[in-house]
Amino acid sequence: MIVLRDLQHEDYDDVLEICKNIWDGLDYLPSILHSWIDDKEGIFIAAVDSDTNKVVGTDKYSILADGTGWLEGIRVHKDYRGMKIAKLLTEFVLEHAKKDLQAGKVQRIAFSTHASSVESITMMRKYNFHIEQQHLLAMKEFEKLDPNIQKSDYVIRPWNATYEEFVNLPFTARRNGMFHIAFYFQKPTKEFFDYLKEHDCFVNINGFNGIYLYKGEPHFVTEEESFQAIDIFTNYYLLELHGKANGIPLFSVMEKDKDLIDELKAAGYSTWTDWQGDYYYFVLK
Repeated sequence: MIVLRDLQHEDYDDVLEICKNIWDGLDYLPSILHSWIDDKEGIFIAAVDSDTNKVVGTDKYSILADGTGWLEGIRVHKDYRGMKIAKLLTEFVLEHAKKDLQAGKVQRIAFSTHASSVESITMMRKYNFHIEQQHLLAMKEFEKLDPNIQKSDYVIRPWNATYEEFVNLPFTARRNGMFHIAFYFQKPTKEFFDYLKEHDCFVNINGFNGIYLYKGEPHFVTEEESFQAIDIFTNYYLLELHGKANGIPLFSVMEKDKDLIDELKAAGYSTWTDWQGDYYYFVLK
C-alpha cells in the first residue's frame, strides 16, 4: 500500500536510491533535498511503501517570490512506475496549490520541465496545464572544449548589478517579462534579486555580465544574448567545474534566434533534442 506523508531528512538514502536512475545519475534533487525539507512555504511529500517503509516517490509544491505556486521535484522509483504513484502525488500537491490560488495566496500555478519528461507532460496536460513558453536548453560537452583554453585567460569580477538593471534585463523583456534560470520561471522581484545577490550569482567574465546559479547542476544567463558572451561563460565554467560538479553549464536560447543557433552549432554546441524546442514552461489555465 502506498501512503503519503511529509518528506523527512532521514529519507535521504531512499531519495538517493530513487534518483540514481534519473538523468544518468545526475539528478539535482539529492543535493537540495535538505533545504527543500526545511522550506516552510509549500509542502514536500513522500510516497511511502507501507510494507517496506521505503520512500518510493516525491513531489514538491513551492511558492516563488513572485507569487507563483510552483510544482517541482516529482520522482518515482523505477521499480514502482506504472502504479499511478505520480498521479497520486500530483493530485495531492495540486489540490493544495489550488486552495492557495483560490485564497489569493498565489497568483498562478506553474512548472517547467524538459521535453524528455514525456509521461509527466502527458499527465499534466490532462490537468489543464498549457505551454506558456518554449525554448531550447543548450550546452557544450567537456570534450568540445578547446584544450588550449586556460583559466588564466579569464578575468572574473562581481557584477554590481542594481535591482533596476535586473528588472530591465533584455533577456526578461524578450520572454514576456519572465526571468528563468535553473528550471524556474518567475517575474523579477526584489526578493529574488536579493537571493541572487546573497549567493553571489551576479558575475562579470572578461567584460560580459551574467547570472550564474548552481542548483544541483550549473545554469547561467548572460546579460547580452550574443555568441561571444555565451561562449565565454560556457568555457569558463567548463574549466571551473570539470571534475567538481554534476553536469555541464546549461543556458537557454529562444527558437527564433536562428543566427545565434547557427553560431552555436558551428562551435560544437548541442541540445538533447537536436535543436528542437525542449525547455517548457507550463501554466494552469
